[in-house]
Amino acid sequence: MGGNLFKLGRLPKADYLEIEGELRQYLDQKLGDLYRIPRYYRDKPDFGDVDIIVSDAAIQTTWQDLRMELSVDLGIQEHKSLGTVFSTVYRNFQVDFFYREHRYFESTYNYLSFNDVGNILGKIFKRFNLKYGEQGLLYVFRRADGHFQKDLEVSQDFERIFAFLQLDHAHWLRGFDTLDELFRWATASPYFSIHPYLEQDATTSQRVKERTTMRRFVAWLEEQGISQKFEFAADRDFYLPMIAAFFPEGHLLEKIELERQREAYVLRVRGKYSGQVIMRLFPDLQGKALGDFMRSFEAQWADHEVVLAGMDAEEIADQLRLFKASY
Repeated sequence: MGGNLFKLGRLPKADYLEIEGELRQYLDQKLGDLYRIPRYYRDKPDFGDVDIIVSDAAIQTTWQDLRMELSVDLGIQEHKSLGTVFSTVYRNFQVDFFYREHRYFESTYNYLSFNDVGNILGKIFKRFNLKYGEQGLLYVFRRADGHFQKDLEVSQDFERIFAFLQLDHAHWLRGFDTLDELFRWATASPYFSIHPYLEQDATTSQRVKERTTMRRFVAWLEEQGISQKFEFAADRDFYLPMIAAFFPEGHLLEKIELERQREAYVLRVRGKYSGQVIMRLFPDLQGKALGDFMRSFEAQWADHEVVLAGMDAEEIADQLRLFKASY
């Protein structure tokens, strides 16, 4: 996203729509209903790229094969691939294909729609200890020692997700004519706070620097005299009962209880199995090599924490020596 990878500049809306129309005509035949182009506000004057989300359900063989087919069919000569993103040049304009698991296909589409509004909403959700992104709404579980965290799925129902912030989902479905309308919609949540934009952390500052819409949003807040500051509770777990009650389909409390049980296993394992223990046994294992060894060793079991919790220190050491001999 952003359209600056190939330094091709931006296109006025009329030219962009011509390219988007050509791509849609091709992709309708090629991928059917298994692609999406994120929505944008209706009076957007220019564009830096076309973003296309592709479901893995559209892939007949491999992502590499599909990239090759797209390149041949569309006459693409210049492209760069990084993981699940395939950036290309089509008619001297940047076109980015995003490959996503089908279960996150629609949630990615919703999150990426309307420029950076997903980032704006994400800052609100963060204060609830929630993460809002391409996988929908997640709860960030952290173990007591602070060294482990896991994202627990809460919901992919965007009507419910917006309702949690008291935002008008029907308005979202209708779309927005202007950036001003979009900004007013996002800041209508009673939980919106100007605080993250007044005292920008490194992430927010970088986002504002890189993203035109975020710069416009910060300027809009100042122009409109927005001063709303919702006072969130300092305890990150304060809102947990509220979240669990609002999204019962997420079974959040049950998931957290399971993680707490796993944490008990970890505490029982600590001291018997760790990087330090392994390095004492095998001084040759350091850094990346140590990490690779541990991951391979743990992969022997579906739930290595439970298995190792049931062993004493010498049993674990024996298992490590046996594994290292054939590693």
